[in-house]
Amino acid sequence: MTQTAPHPAGFDFATTLRAGLALFLQVMIGMMLVLTAGIVAVMTAIAGVLIGTAALVMRFAGGRRPRRRTEDTGQETVTLEARRTPRGWTVE
Repeated sequence: MTQTAPHPAGFDFATTLRAGLALFLQVMIGMMLVLTAGIVAVMTAIAGVLIGTAALVMRFAGGRRPRRRTEDTGQETVTLEARRTPRGWTVE
């Protein structure tokens, strides 16, 4: 009768399957972390662009009321003088 010699390390299918599954899970968790970091980065960039756009709209589209001029009101221009006092500024 002829027998083959066993492998010196001993091949165990269950151990190999467990090790393969552990490697697969580690790779998947790493990919999920990278994906999450990418999504957070994109969301931060979008928020920055939206805030910048809102600031530009508020700057250029806000309050287009014409200023009143002295010719329109019929009154002279009043010049106020301010001077520094120990308690702060005083306008006369």
